[in-house]
Amino acid sequence: MADKTNHGPAHRQRLNLKGEHHRITGAFLALPLVLLLGCGQKQASRREVQSALLKSISLASESEIFIQYLGQGRSTSNFALGHLQYLRDEITRTISDNSKLNTPPSPAPLTNALAIDNFQLRSLQQEVDASRQSSGQPSALDASAQRIREIRITLQKANSSL
Repeated sequence: MADKTNHGPAHRQRLNLKGEHHRITGAFLALPLVLLLGCGQKQASRREVQSALLKSISLASESEIFIQYLGQGRSTSNFALGHLQYLRDEITRTISDNSKLNTPPSPAPLTNALAIDNFQLRSLQQEVDASRQSSGQPSALDASAQRIREIRITLQKANSSL
């Protein structure tokens, strides 16, 4: 007669397989949680901070050259407004990217360099905005280009201090 209590060896093997299935499923369900918790802000490395500074220096250089170009009256109004908007969008994106690096556990020189970078990027953003308002005014654009040059130099000094 067959074992009607379902306590035989075949039943125990099915239970073991079901238990194994639940352990594997649990591990796969826990994996996204572990990845999600690990995706928070991380400590910025020296290399990441230098990369952020170099991007900011590049944006400042491009802004400086373009605003000088505008001051010389060598651009159409539509192109000038479009390119200034592009520069503003890139600066905004860079500020956002930098905010993901700025964490308290970073060593002090890296934290200071990121603070300088963020401050200078916000100043650069203001100058780009001012240049949009000053389009067609060579002396105002020249003054803006000079301030952007100072921003670029400050960023270069921060980069060389690392």
